[in-house]
Amino acid sequence: TAAHAAAAQSPSLMPLPVKVETAPGRLAVDGSFSVAATGSTDLRLESALNRFVARVSRQTGIPMLTARPPDAGRATLRVECAGVPSGPGTEDPSLGEDESYQLDVAPDGARLKAATVAGALHGLETFAQLVVPGAEGFQVPAIHIEDRPRFPWRGLMLDASRHWMPVEVVERNLDAMAAVKLNVFHWHLSDDQGFRAESRRFPRLQQLGSDGNFYTQADLRHVVAYARDRGIRVVPEFDMPGHTNSWLVGYPELASVPGPY
Repeated sequence: TAAHAAAAQSPSLMPLPVKVETAPGRLAVDGSFSVAATGSTDLRLESALNRFVARVSRQTGIPMLTARPPDAGRATLRVECAGVPSGPGTEDPSLGEDESYQLDVAPDGARLKAATVAGALHGLETFAQLVVPGAEGFQVPAIHIEDRPRFPWRGLMLDASRHWMPVEVVERNLDAMAAVKLNVFHWHLSDDQGFRAESRRFPRLQQLGSDGNFYTQADLRHVVAYARDRGIRVVPEFDMPGHTNSWLVGYPELASVPGPY
């Protein structure tokens, strides 16, 4: 059918944007490709642009040594973020913020417009998904995309209490979340099987309740910052009053019934 033919020609994107309009032509992605933010920027957006360049370089095998030009107006992909705040750029993602973006790609260049850093992050992920090999090298099809999330809370839970996951595995999952525009990381840190967060006030929680595998406070701060840079909120879970056997190994006097635990 005509609908099936149109679907076959549309780019493979996940999640599917709200509006996609293809056009004739393509934008070449080669050694001259560059990206820059026009106007004001912050540390989160600058970090995202650096990650984007590294990712596209890995995807294509093309070292993009000049991917961040001094003249932002001449960049192949120009990122315009209207809501970039002034300051250190450490603002935490907030539920319900404007995550929309608009991406326009033409043979002579591309422009990504977003109201907030969150929207710009999502648009960069979409652009990276559009990079595909063609007859004359890597390319992005000419396209117009308008996108915004259907749901404000788009989460993933990792149960590190029952099944320990090192920080590197957590980072990998956060990268995957960002790739498909999930924005809430539910971090299950305690249950009967293990207490996985360092407590300095009650150190026996992790010393006796974690089999030696737990996140230090530096690890926790690192993961929160890593997630924040990718537009992801971290929601920690510490189960109580039930599911607390791992708590009571170190502090049995707090239990309602005698151990051993």
